[in-house]
Amino acid sequence: MSFRDNLLYLRDSRNMTQEHLAMLLGVTRQAVSKWEAGASTPDMDKLVRLCEIFEVDLDKMIRGDVTVRTVNQTLAIPDGAPVSDVTGYDPHMRSRALFIAGAAAFLVFGVGSVAMLARGGVGLLLLGGGWGPVLNPYPFYFLLTGAAGALACLAVAHIRHVAFCRAHPFVSNFYTDDDHERACRLSGFSRIAACALVCFGAVIAVIQSVPLQHVSGGLSSLVVCCAAAALVAMYGRLMARRIDIEAYNERAEFLHGGCDVRVRFALLVAAVTVVAALGSLFFVLSAWSQILIWGAIAIAVGWAFLTVFRES
Repeated sequence: MSFRDNLLYLRDSRNMTQEHLAMLLGVTRQAVSKWEAGASTPDMDKLVRLCEIFEVDLDKMIRGDVTVRTVNQTLAIPDGAPVSDVTGYDPHMRSRALFIAGAAAFLVFGVGSVAMLARGGVGLLLLGGGWGPVLNPYPFYFLLTGAAGALACLAVAHIRHVAFCRAHPFVSNFYTDDDHERACRLSGFSRIAACALVCFGAVIAVIQSVPLQHVSGGLSSLVVCCAAAALVAMYGRLMARRIDIEAYNERAEFLHGGCDVRVRFALLVAAVTVVAALGSLFFVLSAWSQILIWGAIAIAVGWAFLTVFRES
């Protein structure tokens, strides 16, 4: 018997679909279909993995006759059995959502801290001698912290996602109707919770600023609540998007190509811009020069965040 005949027999004996076998092997369903049609053959790594799954020798798998062996029916998938998450897709996407939501929170924290300090009386400009006014570096340390934290979260999320997509370019839809309903409820609840956090922060800011005369404390509370709101809203949005496995399968096939290059380039540009902005704080530059640098960092980090979010 040929390899394709052995593969067809073994898959049928396990009552296994092409999608299920593709998930176990980390290939697309089209690849399994081509193997069974005789249009192509798997590489050595996939052949060894096939032998491990079906518990046969490599020589018998390629040139032997596997129909003469006794079939272990206990390993067969029961008819009507629900599809399970054999690839670890759900925990991976939950972790990815948390990292991207954390990046959003870092961005809001960095920008909000600069606005808070400016509103609280910290001057953004200092006298720079012959250079004229220069930017006060103190407020922008918070912006750098937020930008660096956001880039770290985005980089980890992207690197882990690329590795997962290359290992599992195809995932069968194992989510039930109840899972879809829970995801929709979580998305709606996250938006409500985000609005509640912003309102709570505004109330705390008013209470601390007016009766207690503690303006900086009130603004700090508002910034923290806004950052938490960004985390909650983004996490709920991404948790709802993870249910769309068909969209994941389409993106996973192209992630190792142009999409991956675009994301890596965006992250690299943002990282270089952050380093340049950090260096500008230690040199006496004119205010306009530093404003251009900080405008570049805002554009670069925002571009990196939107690029990773679109490819998520």
